[in-house]
Amino acid sequence: MAASWETGLGSAEAALKDGKYFDGVQFINSCMEEYGKVVGDERIVKDPSVFVKEVGPNLTQDQKEILRRMYEVRGDIITGLGANKRAAVDYECSQAMGGDSGALAEKKSKAEGAVKEQKSADKVPVTVITGFLGSGKTTLLNRILEENHGKRIGVIENEFGEVGIDDGLIFAGPMTTEENIVEMNNGCICCTVRGDLIAGLKKMVKNAAKNGKPLDAIIIETTGLADPAPVAQTFFADDFIQKHLSLDGILTVVDAKHLIQHLDE
Repeated sequence: MAASWETGLGSAEAALKDGKYFDGVQFINSCMEEYGKVVGDERIVKDPSVFVKEVGPNLTQDQKEILRRMYEVRGDIITGLGANKRAAVDYECSQAMGGDSGALAEKKSKAEGAVKEQKSADKVPVTVITGFLGSGKTTLLNRILEENHGKRIGVIENEFGEVGIDDGLIFAGPMTTEENIVEMNNGCICCTVRGDLIAGLKKMVKNAAKNGKPLDAIIIETTGLADPAPVAQTFFADDFIQKHLSLDGILTVVDAKHLIQHLDE
């Protein structure tokens, strides 16, 4: 019977081949965590550079070959997700485990080049907020929209949020004349999306540019029952979105008091 890490690695490679990067990253992370138990060090995923430097010399040749393969597969998967900076680290770790220096060096170079391009492109970073109903997502958004932090943050609010954005925070500025878009007192803007997220993002970016008020960041609130993966996939499915926006992260809001019971749902 194959070990759990072997099954996970096979699933990760299959997902990579099919372009299913979100599934793939879950498979490869679980696989590497399991293999971390085999070699007795969990830093295999959490701090790969340190792991390779400190533990690598003590590994057997077979273990190094397995890790070479894992790090390269993980690098390929997260490159597909646009996480080029971390991908470069994984490729470097694969090289350290004895991988083909030529092919891996080329992949690493491309990943590092993509990081530089992303920085020079000056894309607007986007954070996706997810969490169970009642976890405090909209409360967090209201706090962001009322604070005088000096940033122009665009908020995409889903139509079915359990609590709406506070009306007292709305400013009747030029942005508010646009359908479904309101401007807040602190300069942030909020847009309610009724289905087409890509259209909502495009409208927000274009209107901000038209009014001479470029955005510093965008936050997307998902519904309490939504899987954030399809939302994240949006940033790799449209040329305009890829050119102007970048997925900065996915933030999960939890209600600490009721967290344990939610874990069973």
